[in-house]
Amino acid sequence: MFYQMNKTMIKGENLEEMVDRRNKRLLYFFTKIGISVRLVGDPQKPAIIIDEEFVLSGYVQNFKLHFTDKPFGGKIVRTYILEKEPDVRRNDVLFLLQTYEHGKVSKIKLKGTDLFLVGYNFLYLDEGVERHPVFAKFKPKVYFKEQSAIKRVSELQDLGYDVLQI
Repeated sequence: MFYQMNKTMIKGENLEEMVDRRNKRLLYFFTKIGISVRLVGDPQKPAIIIDEEFVLSGYVQNFKLHFTDKPFGGKIVRTYILEKEPDVRRNDVLFLLQTYEHGKVSKIKLKGTDLFLVGYNFLYLDEGVERHPVFAKFKPKVYFKEQSAIKRVSELQDLGYDVLQI
């Protein structure tokens, strides 16, 4: 396989294709060792959500996954190369997940159900914003700041939805 100078982009591959390939490897890295993850946000700098409970303290840069000791500006404690077949052991990653601080995420749940806020449908977008919440079992909308979730819960309750922040 021919690589360009930066050794991450394959000849003829554009940035979007390279980022997609890298993110597939990132997902496979965790899938291979049985850890449930989901990428949210900007594909070039995705937040890595672990078990729908917390956001990983770390980041991807090119084809490297850097684990940090705390959210937002922590020092790198371990780096893995995101290879096609990653050299990774579950216990090593579990140690990193259990030893270092990670960011909590909040979700909004419809009371008495197993449904979470996943997004919004919009009506009459040309005339102004009229959005309607959508609830589902999978891929809940995550809030990185608890106050943002609390505010959204209050807004939804004012509209008559019986929801809670978890």
